[in-house]
Amino acid sequence: MKRITAALLALMMVLALVSCGSDEKSEETGEAKDFPMTVTDYLGTEMEFEAAPEKIVSLSPSCTEILYALGLGDKMVGVSNWCTYPEEAADVEKVGDTYSVSVERIIELDADVVFVSGAAAAESVEALNAAGINVYSIGAKDVDDIYASIENIGTITGTSDKAAEVVNGMKDELSDLEEKVADLDTKSVFIDLGSLYSTGSEDYLGASLSLIKADNIALDAGANSPQLSAETVIEKNPDVYIAMMSKDEFEASKPAGFDEINAFKNGEVYYIPYDDPATDMITRDGPRFIQGLTYLAELIHQL
Repeated sequence: MKRITAALLALMMVLALVSCGSDEKSEETGEAKDFPMTVTDYLGTEMEFEAAPEKIVSLSPSCTEILYALGLGDKMVGVSNWCTYPEEAADVEKVGDTYSVSVERIIELDADVVFVSGAAAAESVEALNAAGINVYSIGAKDVDDIYASIENIGTITGTSDKAAEVVNGMKDELSDLEEKVADLDTKSVFIDLGSLYSTGSEDYLGASLSLIKADNIALDAGANSPQLSAETVIEKNPDVYIAMMSKDEFEASKPAGFDEINAFKNGEVYYIPYDDPATDMITRDGPRFIQGLTYLAELIHQL
């Protein structure tokens, strides 16, 4: 798995919007299929779809997970180097990543649509649009926006019923999780994505911690992926410290004074290395995000 950085997390945390038109049935899925349709992505880019796409490229791990959850694996002709889940994605041709996209290869693959997260790869997006390929961007600031992204991709791909099933399953998972933590005391938490970058109020992860009775000390730090100073972390004195890296990596650069933080004094410091499968669940705004929240809740509250 490629290393997940705070910069990538910031790119992924944005809002998706969709609008569509008339009602028609798909012979393949039996679902409502509103084609031709006009949609608007989170960037405000308007685009038209004459029919459900048959050849799909994803430049975002989150989008790839959504597309497979909607049963569209057989329509995937290209994915990014960072698309590691599900396992079937490994068999799909790699066409680059967020920062370096093979526009020529995507055109050769005759893709009907390319899905991305946030405002990534702007020059490549422009080139793909110029070649007549729709590029649809998703994003999320909270869990409701994740639901919306799944529903919107379902609309575009003619899999609205499956998208509703996925979203309802996530909502049920979240309801069960909230019930599980309802009577627990809230704990203050710092999530260290590396170099004291964290997740704030404009991020789906940072904004969702309150759902698991966790008070995010970086919530109002004023940026999507804020970098806190060591002095600020010490002053806020979190009860729980979650480092998205190995213990060895963290210890190699641990700031002076951190041993006086409650989390360190009380042994509530937890490490989630980059190659831990939980990292993807926690940091991707896709169908497994509630599982990621559940994992965090179990760490924070020792469930």
